Amino acid sequence: MNSSTAWFINGIAADQARHDMKPALTLARNKNHVIAMTNATAWHHPIHLHGHSFRVISRNGQPTRHREWQDTVLVSPREKVEIAFVADNPGDWMFHCHILEHQAGGMMAVFRVA
Repeated sequence: MNSSTAWFINGIAADQARHDMKPALTLARNKNHVIAMTNATAWHHPIHLHGHSFRVISRNGQPTRHREWQDTVLVSPREKVEIAFVADNPGDWMFHCHILEHQAGGMMAVFRVA
């Protein structure tokens, strides 16, 4: 916690000083995708996805009742969330924790739609 990076996505802390982040994953354009996110911390993380809207389809392995369109999901401590969306917007897109201290501390990544 003494360094500037304390938060990670898939074991990698983003460096906010760099604007050329390599994509954490590449998604096929115009295809359906499901992304599983596990919050292994004791803190809540509102995870925001740029460029796309998604539906939360499960929480801790249980199907969700309401599947409204959204671009941010609050992932509770020790919770696993699955989101589904169509990757129909080509380019590189950031996803990150909307708590700015967490984002600045490394909790952001880029995904590519190609």
